[in-house]
Amino acid sequence: MRMMFHVTSLLFLFIVSGCATKTERAGLDHKKIAVANTELGVAYLAQGKYENAMLKLKKALKHDSDNSNAHHYIAELYRRLQQNDLADEHFRRAMELNEEDSSIQNNYGIFLCGIGSYEEGLKLLNKVLVDPLYSNKGQVYENMGLCVEKQGNVKHTEKYFETALKFNNRLPSALLGLAQINFDKGKINAASDYLTRHYKIAKPTSKSLWLELLVARKKGLKGRAGSLAIKLKQYFPDSQETKLLRKLNLR
Repeated sequence: MRMMFHVTSLLFLFIVSGCATKTERAGLDHKKIAVANTELGVAYLAQGKYENAMLKLKKALKHDSDNSNAHHYIAELYRRLQQNDLADEHFRRAMELNEEDSSIQNNYGIFLCGIGSYEEGLKLLNKVLVDPLYSNKGQVYENMGLCVEKQGNVKHTEKYFETALKFNNRLPSALLGLAQINFDKGKINAASDYLTRHYKIAKPTSKSLWLELLVARKKGLKGRAGSLAIKLKQYFPDSQETKLLRKLNLR
C-alpha cells in the first residue's frame, strides 16, 4: 500500500505539474509579449517618438500589469509629457513591484525633485548611492545638485556638482551649474573654464549662451558678446534669456 501510495502521489504530481506547465507557458507568453513591447517602448522613448512609445508601453501593461519596467518607463514618458499625476501613479507602482531597483529610484527621485517634493526625491537618490552595484553615481550626484539647486541651496549644489565630476568629468549639467556658480562668485576665469568643458560634450542652450555672453562682457570682449547675442536671438527666440536680453538691451 505504501508503494501504491507513493506511485499515486508521483502520478498526481505529474498531472498537476503538467497542468501548471501549460498555465505557466500561457503566462510566460504574456510576459514575453510584455517584455518585447516594453523594449520597443523604451526604444521609441529614446528616439523621442512618444506616441509610438505610449502604444507599446500600454500594450505591455495590458499583457502584464505587474511588469515593473513597463510601469517605470511609462511613468518616465508621462513625466516628459508633464502629466505628473499619471507619472507619479506609475512610478509608485513600479517601486511597489521592484522597490530595490536603483534605476527606478533614481528616475522617481528626479521626478519628485521636479515637482517640488525635494526631501522625498533626495531620499530616493541617497538610496541609489548606497547601492554598490549602481555604476552611474556621478549622475546621481549631478541629479542631487540639480535638486538642491531648485531649493536655492548654492553651497550644497556646488558640493554635489563637484562630487559628481569626481566620478565622471563629462557631466554637462554639473559643468554648466558650476560655471554659473563661479560666475555669481565673480570667478570669471573659472566660469569660462567650466563653460569650455561644457561645450566639449554638449550643444549650446539658451542658458549656456546667456552665461557665455555675460562672461564675455565681464572680460571686455564686446565683439564676442555681440555675436553671442545674435546667436541667442536666432536659435532661441522665445527663451527667457532672449526676453531678458531684449529687456536689458544688451549687445
